[in-house]
Amino acid sequence: MRFIPGVGTAAACALAVGLVAGCSGSASPHSGTEAKQPASSAPATASSAEETPATPEEDFDAMALGTSFYFDGQGTGTASEAMKRYCDLLGDSEIDGVPPAQWLAENELTKEDGEDVLQYGVEEFCPARAKTLEAAVAGTYERWITDGTYEVGSGADEIRPGTYRTTGALRDCYWERTSKTGEPLDNQFATSAQRVTVTVRSGDGQFTSRSCGSWRPVK
Repeated sequence: MRFIPGVGTAAACALAVGLVAGCSGSASPHSGTEAKQPASSAPATASSAEETPATPEEDFDAMALGTSFYFDGQGTGTASEAMKRYCDLLGDSEIDGVPPAQWLAENELTKEDGEDVLQYGVEEFCPARAKTLEAAVAGTYERWITDGTYEVGSGADEIRPGTYRTTGALRDCYWERTSKTGEPLDNQFATSAQRVTVTVRSGDGQFTSRSCGSWRPVK
């Protein structure tokens, strides 16, 4: 470095740095003025799309999956599809030879979580069937008797004393009343009939019916 008379070594160095900066035409990166970054021209986007509310069917399916209840004949379909089919069945005059309320009580409400699932399903998909479900839960429906042997009594699986009648195109209808020890008290075999009536007494032990359709209480 060439020394300038009257200028100290430190001052000369400072002067030299200034001259170099002036010639380069660019500001020192430590000049105190930071270069501004260009503003982004891309529009702001939503972080995520709004969630679509679940349908009543999806809500019911999720609820049913969290229980132990199962729909007869559901197969590979959804629980909501099966429930809608049940709603249609409950509108019939009878199911499997008995009133809809009796069918619910004896077949569906006996399953674990049955009352909760059916209550939810009826309210959601067929509120017009609410009275049928209420009768099934309370046991206030008219009970019919189909094929089988029943003990005489007031239990859920028993036949109550009273008069019963079956109607229709009856073929080879057989019924029998027996004592508590199993001895025959009365019976009938109808090869062809349109109406058959029988009275079950409180002292009877059992009542058996075969191929007689549905016995309904005579009011």
